[in-house]
Amino acid sequence: MKKIFQLYYLFFTGMALFLLTCNKPEIPENPFDNYNPVQDTVKFIFKDPDSTSIAGLYQYIFKPTCANAGCHDGTFNPDFRTIESSYNTLVFRKAIKQDGKYFVRVKPFAPEESVILARLNNIVSPQMPIQIEPDSDWGKNKSRYISLIEQWIKSGAPSVDGTIAKEGIPQAQLLGCFATYRDTGIIERRPLNGSFVLDSTKDTIDIFVAFKHDGQDPRSFGINEIRFSPDPHHYDSTQIVMNFEVLQTPFRQIGLYGDTVNYSHKIQLLSKNLFQQQKQVYFRAYVNDQQNQNFELPSDKALFSMKKYMSFERY
Repeated sequence: MKKIFQLYYLFFTGMALFLLTCNKPEIPENPFDNYNPVQDTVKFIFKDPDSTSIAGLYQYIFKPTCANAGCHDGTFNPDFRTIESSYNTLVFRKAIKQDGKYFVRVKPFAPEESVILARLNNIVSPQMPIQIEPDSDWGKNKSRYISLIEQWIKSGAPSVDGTIAKEGIPQAQLLGCFATYRDTGIIERRPLNGSFVLDSTKDTIDIFVAFKHDGQDPRSFGINEIRFSPDPHHYDSTQIVMNFEVLQTPFRQIGLYGDTVNYSHKIQLLSKNLFQQQKQVYFRAYVNDQQNQNFELPSDKALFSMKKYMSFERY
């Protein structure tokens, strides 16, 4: 009898498991499962950057002249291995070499108070650069290069997204942006760090944006807007304005600088609402944090490459 009971138990248990398996709902396809980005965003390349921008200074001066082995290759700060590390270890960063007048490496709008220029001009010793690679053109272009750094500082030492730092006041930074066709596939960029290229046969678009903030969680921003304009340099309230959806569980995806970041802001829209006669539309994010109102990313001072990074083209 006991053996018969065991057989019945095994039979009905097996049937229950079979039915559960048959009725299991299909899991929606994740558009990122098979996404293998070919862009090396760690080496985000800005095409012909302005020589007086942080991207230009990095490409023409800091990387070839200063990021040599055993020096500013991460061994000592400032760290000139990437554009991001160059900016983050220069602006308002306390200098090791101080003489009572110079306290930070770069002070926006104040080249006369920036240690980097004092070191380059041998006002504070030892003079930089301490060592130069054999193929460096620093000796030939020294005066011009120092002038370019000075011009960048005079203009506020803006970051690639146009942000001008304020001492002791954390600000939002743009960490990345990607877009999909209604959660079914990544919208590719052309070139790799250029505009999103839209298929005119598809209409519903999801845009995801990642922010960084040293003082608060980006999900707690007070205002979360996105504005669209056919003009990369002109945005106002007459343009298309929409509100972001704030994702309490952000997407984890590759960001602008190659690391994995939290995409906490999303918006869904129809491309037909964006395009009239024009073939390209630009967009910017606007956020409020605890100390900055209507903060714009990228701003007017951003490199054009960054403005193009935040745009759509239709074919």
